[in-house]
Amino acid sequence: MVKNIKKCLQFSLKLMNATMGVVGIAMITFSVLMIRVWQRDSAKGSSDDHYTCALPWFIHVFIGIGIALCGITCFGHFAAHTANHSCLSSVSFFPQTFTISFKIYLLKFKSYA
Repeated sequence: MVKNIKKCLQFSLKLMNATMGVVGIAMITFSVLMIRVWQRDSAKGSSDDHYTCALPWFIHVFIGIGIALCGITCFGHFAAHTANHSCLSSVSFFPQTFTISFKIYLLKFKSYA
């Protein structure tokens, strides 16, 4: 019985990690596409002020979230393979911490707007 529960937990973790990995890779790919579009539009020589500044903050956020998701996915695959208690608890702790810190970050920027 315990062996079946452990196998089910491993499978669900591997499925969740595969989904998170695909989402992370998609976010990184989309951010690279946004960078290419940004560079193409800024190379046209537009006279607008917002094209002369650095990359917008949301491109950096997309890259950061994508890299973080891929890193969490890597750690999650190790946790799903070993099914170690400390590894499983840290896999569940890191995404929650990341989500909370991202919400705090967004609330901080809303207060300045």
